Amino acid sequence: MQSVKIGVFPAEEFSRRRRLLQALGELFSLEFEPGREGDATNDRAALLFGVTREAAIRIAGSGLRCLAFLKAEAVVKKSATGSVCLASIPYLAPCFRGRTLPDSTIGLVSPLQPEAGDEVVARKGEDALWIHRPEQNSAVDLVATECPNLSDTDYLFQHFQRDDWARLLPLLHFLREVSAWEPPPLRACFMIDDPNLHWKSYGYIRYDQLVQHASAHSYHVSFATVPLDAWYVHPPTAALFREHQSRLSLLVHGNNHTRTELAQSYGDQHRQALMAQALNRIGQLEERSGLEVPRVMAAPHGACTEEMAQALLQTGFEAACIGRGSLMKFNQNKAWPVTIGLNVAEFLGDGFPVISRHRLSMSESAEVDFCLAAFLGKPVIPNGHHEDLAHGLDLFRDIANLINSMGQALWMDMKAIARSNFCTCRKDEVLHVRMYSRVAQLRIPEGVQCLCIQRAWINGEGHEGLKWRNRPMAFKTMSAYQGEPISAKPGDEMEIVSICSNSVDPRTLPGPSTSLRAVTRRCLCEVRDRLKPALDRWRTFHL
Repeated sequence: MQSVKIGVFPAEEFSRRRRLLQALGELFSLEFEPGREGDATNDRAALLFGVTREAAIRIAGSGLRCLAFLKAEAVVKKSATGSVCLASIPYLAPCFRGRTLPDSTIGLVSPLQPEAGDEVVARKGEDALWIHRPEQNSAVDLVATECPNLSDTDYLFQHFQRDDWARLLPLLHFLREVSAWEPPPLRACFMIDDPNLHWKSYGYIRYDQLVQHASAHSYHVSFATVPLDAWYVHPPTAALFREHQSRLSLLVHGNNHTRTELAQSYGDQHRQALMAQALNRIGQLEERSGLEVPRVMAAPHGACTEEMAQALLQTGFEAACIGRGSLMKFNQNKAWPVTIGLNVAEFLGDGFPVISRHRLSMSESAEVDFCLAAFLGKPVIPNGHHEDLAHGLDLFRDIANLINSMGQALWMDMKAIARSNFCTCRKDEVLHVRMYSRVAQLRIPEGVQCLCIQRAWINGEGHEGLKWRNRPMAFKTMSAYQGEPISAKPGDEMEIVSICSNSVDPRTLPGPSTSLRAVTRRCLCEVRDRLKPALDRWRTFHL
């Protein structure tokens, strides 16, 4: 599929900002090229640096969609300290509308003076930082701040996180608009590590109360459960989960839940056996409970190496859920793409998807994290432990209200999140699908007659097999798919699977022996968690 072209003016800025433009091109499937005055016939949009307002408006008036980082005027002032105020206007992405978010990186600005027809998108104090202006058959965005650049060792996320996001947002917002690709919708799920189905509660969590609260405040909670705990299921608790699958679900949390279990120096066969054992234990849990557990791994302590990710892929896991910081910490020798942290998913091994998660918190910095994830098409997954709810479920309520205010949030389990991790681009009767998942499920829109599949981890190098079906029909398979059109009918429910060529059947692998130390550790952790509410009450009473 041909990339959208964007001209960069003046042409020397193309060379000066090469790494930044490379990152943006990868992120949005765009092609940047040096701008040529009077010749932008091949370009869909223009990125302007150091121009005047009048010049930017003139170029936009020719029909070219523009974003301009304006030339500093004579009056340059230090921006007010504090937060950036974003307007509640239709032009701005819903997740940002009307919000006031902290950013400490904006220093000197050349304040914009709004004129008739301007929409002020962002302010800091009384200074207008970003203006959107419709112009004849196009539009222009005017930005008062300097665009951040990337050194040879920088990553893009370093300028789009918590206290440093406002300088890059206008550019990302503009590029998302002109890109042909549609990101996934706003999706969310709370994730709590460690609980199991041994009883109707776990620590500070009572499942029946949680169901009522989640229904009242429109959210979903997925519990990362330890496969070692699959030896017993409390029947009434399993029944509660079965009856309320729209509010409660499970996923996989390690195998034995020993310290940094998925980041140890095992051999390849031992890694496969360990992950196969986790899946086999989860299979037993499913038989005892009547529940389906998504094949998504919440890595204990956020620790997972690329070698273990390869074993996860080979044994049949669809994805892992790990924060970006932990992912980089435990894979320090990996050559990460410059876009890490901003993609719908990251990849380890031969294309094993890793979905990001965030700290379960209701703070200004957490709000920024959630907004940035929603804007980028990433699922919003606040993650914590039962003790985060020691003061009740109000934390869930407040975060759910925040996420629900960002747009029409779809609360779902981790299987649905993993399988909806794809971008789409419609070209007449062809729907292009860019997968950030091993399995994708989608309904074919009206007017679409065929699909063309891309896989974000392949990027033109190498091939993988693909199988697909119109559910509930049988799969069709192509052993080395290279983007060929796949016939589709409007309204069909399609399931698309990228085939791992060296997969193993976990049922055929003998499980490694589980040490007494691992069993004892897990039992003591569960006892600690279950006793914690009573012990905390006792301490409070005796203070």
